[in-house]
Amino acid sequence: MKRIPRTSRDMQAAERREQILRGAKELFAEHGFHGTSMRMINKHVGITDGLLYHYFPDGKQEILETVFTEAQESKVAIMDELLASMEPDLPLETALSQFLIGLYTILTGDRAFIRIMFRDAESVQSNRRNFLSEMIQQRHRSLTEVLRKRAEAGEIREMDFGLAAHQLLSVGVVCALREVSFINVVGVEVETYIRNMVTFSVSQWRK
Repeated sequence: MKRIPRTSRDMQAAERREQILRGAKELFAEHGFHGTSMRMINKHVGITDGLLYHYFPDGKQEILETVFTEAQESKVAIMDELLASMEPDLPLETALSQFLIGLYTILTGDRAFIRIMFRDAESVQSNRRNFLSEMIQQRHRSLTEVLRKRAEAGEIREMDFGLAAHQLLSVGVVCALREVSFINVVGVEVETYIRNMVTFSVSQWRK
């Protein structure tokens, strides 16, 4: 089927929609979902009440759902690319460090969304509220399989690969939590911490 080209009006509408989402996300991150009013969004973005409802008829709730949906879809796609890039010819320490640094970057690259997710996920009415847990669980299965294949190739010993995958993922999550809270259990530069933890873990797996 022939694709209909987008008109300048279509592109203007898409830009306006993104402007609303960016502005609302900034306010949700700063004030919380319940602490942000539609009037605040209007003023922050610089549009009228009627125009905002034109783009999001269900108002603030629809905006929150959309913020969650679009942010999550992009993060899942990047995460899958990271897993696919763990080539078997890369040394295990290198592959795992790259993956965990990438995970950390994904989680902290959009700090406004991460703050919203930790604080306001319960306000999301769809199953998107469980995004982080589901994303980690799904990638846990993939990472478990990566470790199993490395053991089959003789790079590491047989062990509880699921537990080992949990151990690795917790490193990335702890680093991400440091960026959105006042809790710092890392103590050093994040990439150094990740590489040190990976090196230590892999050394244990080879014994």
